[in-house]
Amino acid sequence: MYKIEVSKLLEDFEKKFQHFNLSEKEKWQLCLYFPSHLLFVDIETEGLSKERNDITLIGIYKENKYYPFIKDFNLEKALKFLSSTPIWITFGGENFDIPFIKKTFPYLRTPLVHIDLFFLTKEVGLRGGLKKIEKMLGIVRKTEGLNGYDAVKLWKKWVEERDKNSLRKLILYNKEDVVNIKKVMDYVITKLLNKEGRRYEEIFLEFL
Repeated sequence: MYKIEVSKLLEDFEKKFQHFNLSEKEKWQLCLYFPSHLLFVDIETEGLSKERNDITLIGIYKENKYYPFIKDFNLEKALKFLSSTPIWITFGGENFDIPFIKKTFPYLRTPLVHIDLFFLTKEVGLRGGLKKIEKMLGIVRKTEGLNGYDAVKLWKKWVEERDKNSLRKLILYNKEDVVNIKKVMDYVITKLLNKEGRRYEEIFLEFL
Protein backbone atom coordinates (compact mmCIF):
# COMPACT_ATOMS: atom_id res chain seq x y z
CA MET A 1 0.00 0.00 0.00
CA TYR A 2 2.85 2.39 0.94
CA LYS A 3 4.62 1.78 -2.40
CA ILE A 4 1.42 2.56 -4.30
CA GLU A 5 0.95 5.81 -2.37
CA VAL A 6 4.56 6.86 -3.00
CA SER A 7 4.30 6.01 -6.68
CA LYS A 8 1.13 8.11 -7.01
CA LEU A 9 2.74 11.01 -5.13
CA LEU A 10 5.72 11.00 -7.49
CA GLU A 11 3.54 10.71 -10.59
CA ASP A 12 1.32 13.60 -9.47
CA PHE A 13 4.35 15.74 -8.73
CA GLU A 14 5.94 14.92 -12.09
CA LYS A 15 2.81 16.01 -13.96
CA LYS A 16 2.67 19.31 -12.07
CA PHE A 17 6.39 19.93 -12.53
CA GLN A 18 6.18 19.40 -16.30
CA HIS A 19 3.19 21.74 -16.44
CA PHE A 20 5.19 24.55 -14.80
CA ASN A 21 7.86 24.29 -17.52
CA LEU A 22 10.59 25.82 -15.35
CA SER A 23 14.14 26.30 -16.57
CA GLU A 24 17.13 25.00 -14.61
CA LYS A 25 17.60 28.43 -13.02
CA GLU A 26 13.92 28.66 -12.03
CA LYS A 27 13.61 25.31 -10.21
CA TRP A 28 14.15 27.01 -6.85
CA GLN A 29 10.61 28.37 -7.13
CA LEU A 30 9.30 24.86 -6.45
CA CYS A 31 10.51 25.25 -2.86
CA LEU A 32 7.80 27.87 -2.31
CA TYR A 33 4.99 25.73 -3.66
CA PHE A 34 6.04 22.25 -2.46
CA PRO A 35 7.61 22.70 1.01
CA SER A 36 6.51 19.23 2.13
CA HIS A 37 8.21 17.70 -0.93
CA LEU A 38 11.65 19.09 -0.02
CA LEU A 39 14.50 17.04 1.34
CA PHE A 40 17.88 18.48 2.30
CA VAL A 41 20.56 15.82 2.12
CA ASP A 42 24.25 15.57 2.91
CA ILE A 43 26.43 12.46 3.11
CA GLU A 44 29.67 11.42 4.74
CA THR A 45 31.84 8.76 3.12
CA GLU A 46 34.97 6.64 3.63
CA GLY A 47 36.68 8.66 0.89
CA LEU A 48 36.14 10.45 -2.42
CA SER A 49 35.79 7.46 -4.77
CA LYS A 50 32.28 6.09 -5.19
CA GLU A 51 33.84 2.94 -6.71
CA ARG A 52 36.11 2.18 -3.73
CA ASN A 53 34.44 3.96 -0.80
CA ASP A 54 31.06 3.56 0.89
CA ILE A 55 28.67 6.06 2.41
CA THR A 56 29.13 6.13 6.18
CA LEU A 57 26.27 8.48 7.04
CA ILE A 58 23.31 10.00 5.21
CA GLY A 59 21.95 13.09 6.90
CA ILE A 60 18.43 14.15 5.97
CA TYR A 61 16.70 17.35 7.05
CA LYS A 62 13.01 17.36 6.26
CA GLU A 63 10.30 19.63 7.64
CA ASN A 64 12.68 20.99 10.29
CA LYS A 65 13.77 17.59 11.62
CA TYR A 66 17.19 15.97 11.26
CA TYR A 67 17.52 12.23 10.65
CA PRO A 68 20.93 10.46 10.62
CA PHE A 69 21.29 7.11 8.87
CA ILE A 70 24.51 5.25 9.66
CA LYS A 71 26.36 2.44 7.88
CA ASP A 72 26.01 -0.97 9.56
CA PHE A 73 23.23 0.40 11.73
CA ASN A 74 20.26 1.89 9.88
CA LEU A 75 21.54 3.23 6.54
CA GLU A 76 18.87 1.41 4.50
CA LYS A 77 16.12 3.19 6.42
CA ALA A 78 17.11 6.40 4.62
CA LEU A 79 15.28 4.93 1.63
CA LYS A 80 11.92 5.74 3.22
CA PHE A 81 12.73 9.45 2.89
CA LEU A 82 14.82 9.34 -0.27
CA SER A 83 12.34 7.33 -2.32
CA SER A 84 9.25 9.34 -1.33
CA THR A 85 10.56 12.92 -1.61
CA PRO A 86 10.76 14.30 -5.17
CA ILE A 87 12.87 17.44 -4.56
CA TRP A 88 16.37 17.10 -3.13
CA ILE A 89 18.54 20.03 -2.17
CA THR A 90 22.29 19.56 -1.72
CA PHE A 91 25.48 21.57 -1.77
CA GLY A 92 27.79 20.08 -4.39
CA GLY A 93 25.58 17.01 -4.63
CA GLU A 94 25.60 16.84 -8.43
CA ASN A 95 29.14 15.47 -8.40
CA PHE A 96 29.29 13.90 -4.94
CA ASP A 97 26.17 13.07 -2.89
CA ILE A 98 23.91 11.99 -5.76
CA PRO A 99 26.41 9.60 -7.47
CA PHE A 100 27.22 7.96 -4.10
CA ILE A 101 23.54 7.58 -3.21
CA LYS A 102 22.67 6.17 -6.64
CA LYS A 103 25.51 3.65 -6.32
CA THR A 104 24.28 2.60 -2.87
CA PHE A 105 20.61 2.44 -3.93
CA PRO A 106 20.71 1.78 -7.71
CA TYR A 107 16.94 1.40 -8.14
CA LEU A 108 16.11 4.75 -6.58
CA ARG A 109 13.80 6.76 -8.82
CA THR A 110 14.23 10.06 -7.02
CA PRO A 111 15.17 12.86 -7.07
CA LEU A 112 12.82 14.07 -9.77
CA VAL A 113 14.23 17.55 -9.17
CA HIS A 114 17.68 18.22 -7.78
CA ILE A 115 18.69 21.72 -6.69
CA ASP A 116 22.45 22.03 -6.17
CA LEU A 117 23.19 25.09 -4.07
CA PHE A 118 26.80 25.10 -5.22
CA PHE A 119 25.51 26.54 -8.50
CA LEU A 120 22.45 28.43 -7.24
CA THR A 121 24.41 30.48 -4.69
CA LYS A 122 26.37 32.05 -7.56
CA GLU A 123 23.11 33.61 -8.78
CA VAL A 124 23.12 35.84 -5.68
CA GLY A 125 26.86 36.56 -5.64
CA LEU A 126 27.94 33.88 -3.15
CA ARG A 127 30.99 31.89 -4.20
CA GLY A 128 32.96 29.15 -2.53
CA GLY A 129 32.26 26.06 -0.50
CA LEU A 130 29.50 25.64 2.06
CA LYS A 131 31.63 26.58 5.06
CA LYS A 132 32.98 29.71 3.36
CA ILE A 133 29.43 30.81 2.52
CA GLU A 134 28.28 30.06 6.08
CA LYS A 135 30.91 32.48 7.39
CA MET A 136 29.80 35.12 4.88
CA LEU A 137 26.26 34.80 6.24
CA GLY A 138 27.32 34.78 9.89
CA ILE A 139 26.35 31.14 10.52
CA VAL A 140 28.26 29.70 13.50
CA ARG A 141 29.11 26.01 13.96
CA LYS A 142 29.79 23.93 17.07
CA THR A 143 32.09 21.85 14.85
CA GLU A 144 34.02 24.89 13.61
CA GLY A 145 37.28 23.84 11.93
CA LEU A 146 36.22 20.33 10.96
CA ASN A 147 36.13 19.39 7.26
CA GLY A 148 35.32 16.43 5.06
CA TYR A 149 38.70 14.80 5.66
CA ASP A 150 38.13 15.03 9.42
CA ALA A 151 34.78 13.30 8.90
CA VAL A 152 36.60 10.38 7.23
CA LYS A 153 39.01 10.14 10.21
CA LEU A 154 36.16 10.29 12.73
CA TRP A 155 34.44 7.37 11.02
CA LYS A 156 37.67 5.39 10.92
CA LYS A 157 38.18 5.95 14.66
CA TRP A 158 34.64 4.79 15.35
CA VAL A 159 35.11 1.62 13.25
CA GLU A 160 38.55 0.73 14.59
CA GLU A 161 38.23 1.80 18.23
CA ARG A 162 34.47 1.96 18.75
CA ASP A 163 35.01 5.50 20.01
CA LYS A 164 31.51 6.83 20.66
CA ASN A 165 32.67 10.43 20.92
CA SER A 166 33.99 10.23 17.36
CA LEU A 167 30.65 8.95 16.11
CA ARG A 168 28.76 11.64 18.03
CA LYS A 169 31.05 14.33 16.59
CA LEU A 170 30.57 12.92 13.07
CA ILE A 171 26.77 13.03 13.46
CA LEU A 172 26.90 16.60 14.78
CA TYR A 173 29.19 17.64 11.92
CA ASN A 174 26.77 16.15 9.40
CA LYS A 175 23.77 17.70 11.13
CA GLU A 176 25.33 21.15 10.91
CA ASP A 177 26.13 20.56 7.23
CA VAL A 178 22.58 19.65 6.26
CA VAL A 179 20.80 22.14 8.54
CA ASN A 180 23.03 24.92 7.21
CA ILE A 181 22.19 23.94 3.64
CA LYS A 182 18.60 24.81 4.57
CA LYS A 183 19.70 28.15 6.07
CA VAL A 184 21.67 29.02 2.93
CA MET A 185 18.73 27.99 0.74
CA ASP A 186 16.38 30.28 2.69
CA TYR A 187 18.82 33.17 2.22
CA VAL A 188 19.18 32.48 -1.50
CA ILE A 189 15.39 32.34 -2.03
CA THR A 190 14.94 35.69 -0.26
CA LYS A 191 17.69 37.24 -2.39
CA LEU A 192 16.27 35.82 -5.62
CA LEU A 193 12.79 37.13 -4.80
CA ASN A 194 14.24 40.59 -4.08
CA LYS A 195 16.39 40.43 -7.20
CA GLU A 196 13.35 39.77 -9.35
CA GLY A 197 11.24 42.30 -7.44
CA ARG A 198 8.66 39.65 -6.68
CA ARG A 199 6.85 38.37 -3.63
CA TYR A 200 6.23 34.84 -2.49
CA GLU A 201 2.49 35.29 -3.13
CA GLU A 202 3.02 36.18 -6.79
CA ILE A 203 4.99 33.02 -7.53
CA PHE A 204 2.57 30.91 -5.52
CA LEU A 205 -0.38 32.18 -7.58
CA GLU A 206 1.40 31.26 -10.82
CA PHE A 207 1.37 27.63 -9.75
CA LEU A 208 -2.34 27.50 -9.00
